[in-house]
Amino acid sequence: MSGKKRFRVLCSAMVVSVGAAHAVPTSGDPWADEVVQYLPGVGASPAYGNPATVLGAPTRVTGEQFGFPGAVTMFNPAFGTNEILSIGTGGSVAVRFDEPITNDPAHLFGVDLIVFGNEGFLDDSFPDGQQTDPAGLFSNDLMDVEVSADGTTWLPVGTFREGLFPTQAYLDVPAQSSSGGSVKTTFTRPIDPSLTLSDFDGLSYAQSLALYDGSGGGTPIDIAATGLSSISFVRISNNGSSPIELDSIAAVPEPATGLVLVGLFVFALWRKG
Repeated sequence: MSGKKRFRVLCSAMVVSVGAAHAVPTSGDPWADEVVQYLPGVGASPAYGNPATVLGAPTRVTGEQFGFPGAVTMFNPAFGTNEILSIGTGGSVAVRFDEPITNDPAHLFGVDLIVFGNEGFLDDSFPDGQQTDPAGLFSNDLMDVEVSADGTTWLPVGTFREGLFPTQAYLDVPAQSSSGGSVKTTFTRPIDPSLTLSDFDGLSYAQSLALYDGSGGGTPIDIAATGLSSISFVRISNNGSSPIELDSIAAVPEPATGLVLVGLFVFALWRKG
């Protein structure tokens, strides 16, 4: 192999390594591990009162218990009593993470935390998944988010919509599907928080998926405003007039760096040879 050709091969390998490092997070459990407190609040639905539903990953297939199974999509959110938690006015839920959530500007879009609810986009051409114009959401209420490093001192992060970006479980299912797909989205990949509801005005389902860019949706949150380097507790409160519903809370994993180092190491060996 000529020197120039070998150079192109090695550089390509390095580029792939760098790209993969940005796309593949480090291993670890990104989900909440324990509910430390649940206050139902006024107006919470008793049928949706199991706080353990916010632990673990977001729901990918919903409705089985009612005999109407379907893939969770941005137009068909989770609605099972064993899938979402209802929080009424004045209520809250606080969860603990075994692995601390870091405030890291290197996270995609600077997002450290993602909250999943059961909101959904309005479908202007059911069951095709055509966005209305302007785009609209249902079950999209306000939530106050606080974080803590020790579970005692809580710092406010801000007030957010329960979910500007409804959960999308698969990339290969229609907007309304009676079964799950085979290509899963990445629940720990945040959507660009600079997007607004108006960016979805009149879009087709395929165009909406393109904006998600492989993400599973959810509300992206940056904890930088708290000044904390890491947290282990998240509390979500409802100070509004209608209940909010939560499915899951996820930490954005640290970006992998090992593959970058491998690419640079290979390049260095070539230069040395």
